[in-house]
Amino acid sequence: MNKNSESIILFDSISDLDDLGDTISNGMSKVISFDYDTHKILKDKKINHEISDNYLSNNDLKIIQKTAYSLSEWYNADIISKDISYKGVNLGSLVKGELINILVNFIKKFFELYKISEQFGDLTFIGSETCCKIMKNFSKKTIKFPNSKIKIFQQFPLDLIKIKMQIGTKNHSMELGISQNLFKKLKSVSEKSSKLLLPKNSSIGETSKNVLIIEFDPIKYQSFFKQMQDSELNFLIYNRRRPTIWNFQSYNLIKKSGCFIETENSLSNTNLKKIISNGRFQTETKISDLFSEESFFKSFFSIGGVSFWSTFKSFFQKFLRKRAFEFIVEIELTKKLMEKYHFSSILILSEAGSNEKIALQLAHQRQIPVCLVQHGINYNTKESYDMNVAKGALPIKSDHFLCWGKIGEEFSQSMGINVEKVHSIGSPIFDRLRFDEQNSFKNDYVLLATAGPTKEDASDLTVEIIEKNISAIKNVCELVTKHNKKLIIKTHPTPDEFDPSFISKQINSKIEVIKEGKISPLIQSCELLIVIDFSSVILDAHILRKPVISLSVDDNGYGIPSILKNNSCLVSDIEKLSDDLKDVLNNKQIRNQLIKNGTKASHEYLSYQNNSSSKLIEFLEKLG
Repeated sequence: MNKNSESIILFDSISDLDDLGDTISNGMSKVISFDYDTHKILKDKKINHEISDNYLSNNDLKIIQKTAYSLSEWYNADIISKDISYKGVNLGSLVKGELINILVNFIKKFFELYKISEQFGDLTFIGSETCCKIMKNFSKKTIKFPNSKIKIFQQFPLDLIKIKMQIGTKNHSMELGISQNLFKKLKSVSEKSSKLLLPKNSSIGETSKNVLIIEFDPIKYQSFFKQMQDSELNFLIYNRRRPTIWNFQSYNLIKKSGCFIETENSLSNTNLKKIISNGRFQTETKISDLFSEESFFKSFFSIGGVSFWSTFKSFFQKFLRKRAFEFIVEIELTKKLMEKYHFSSILILSEAGSNEKIALQLAHQRQIPVCLVQHGINYNTKESYDMNVAKGALPIKSDHFLCWGKIGEEFSQSMGINVEKVHSIGSPIFDRLRFDEQNSFKNDYVLLATAGPTKEDASDLTVEIIEKNISAIKNVCELVTKHNKKLIIKTHPTPDEFDPSFISKQINSKIEVIKEGKISPLIQSCELLIVIDFSSVILDAHILRKPVISLSVDDNGYGIPSILKNNSCLVSDIEKLSDDLKDVLNNKQIRNQLIKNGTKASHEYLSYQNNSSSKLIEFLEKLG
């Protein structure tokens, strides 16, 4: 870098490369990139630059994360609580999850610009609309790029729905991005057609015990759905984020289960639409009153005594209004659902989703017990508390926590959860998963399960972590190929998951990347499972008696979960992977010990293996 720089170029994702060319032509400017994509663009263009991450310490990243969690709870302040409530539901609480995503990204940039201004306070800063607005808090010498986009935030995180579609053979797929509105229209058409093929809810009486299940995937919980028909309980499923039925298998499961479906089409009518319209009008007035509390917002949305409200205000107001109007619909529909039936209990998989939060708050008004069903393996460490709460993995609001087993029980209690709320019932997800002696020794390939960086974690946003993930995948591809073993890569099912296809094809065109479908059949036939960091699929491998290597990439400050401390996995890193891979593939004693430890760990994590669905239904029959 030029030590005699006269200006600092702040190049982020909404900057125009043409602006950069004009600005750096005199060679007197220092360029700083603000995310992985811009870093890669500059690197490919051979433009000398620094990375904004370099101005942050590990402690700064922890502070950013903690600050995002803290600021996402703005709605709890007494001064504004009256203006943010609708029918007893706090509208502000419903945006918390999405807001954390937004705040982490925003606060990280705020911190970086503050640190940069401290180091280069006498120089002129040139950048995008976003960078300049934030930098004005720290410097008067800011110049906006001529082609800078006006919008500080281009899109709300949940406004674009990504759909994966299979093409041709089962392992080939494409990803399609559609708007939330279009998705809702398509979902509505799908629900209308599928509902015609199912029995009506006429058999449900006022005195019957009805269980409401929210946002469940029938295929993932197929064991649970198959056992519904043998229960005296009536089950109703209410999914708003995805269709309950989307293929023949899900249709068949619902039909045979006797589980009833409720949708917007079955609940809505002319009167309800009028109520929603009036509700939106009332809410608009309330929100206007809410934002008149300027001094509160200016004070609350601040970091280290420096308010960023003036930068954040326009976006946040638009964001809250849009989401609040959407939530009025969801609140009224859920309210109608609870008026239509008498529910003895409600099942949810997370406390973080807006629909789950609505159900929780309305259920408490009606004294309906809500059960949080553990959905995945969690970081069971004290350092992970805030993250687990943000992800809705702990029963902060729920009346009961139906955890997987001893480990989950001990962890929740160590986090201060009342022992009477916690019940070990195992996991219906694993009920159908059994060790198959006949097929267990196929050992046809090495399986890599990826789980890339998220957009809700400050450390995951750094170039270092993203590049470490890429490097980890590259190393696995190279080493497995070197051992003359077939490699299959199974990506995580989340929509934003990193696609490693371009990496694998560069190393070995025979490497297969699978993006759709269940991972358990792949584990069944593999010789070895390699997991990046930490995932629930480790338990799949333990049950199926396959050795596991956990490849450490991200040190996010959440501590080490039990499953990586009990010798059930071989914990490795990029430097050790070559030797560890050789040991597991070639040393029978090491393999067998890992499998033995894994089997023991699976029993510690999962109670009632292969019988959890029965235990869940048994618990629900006694409840309410």
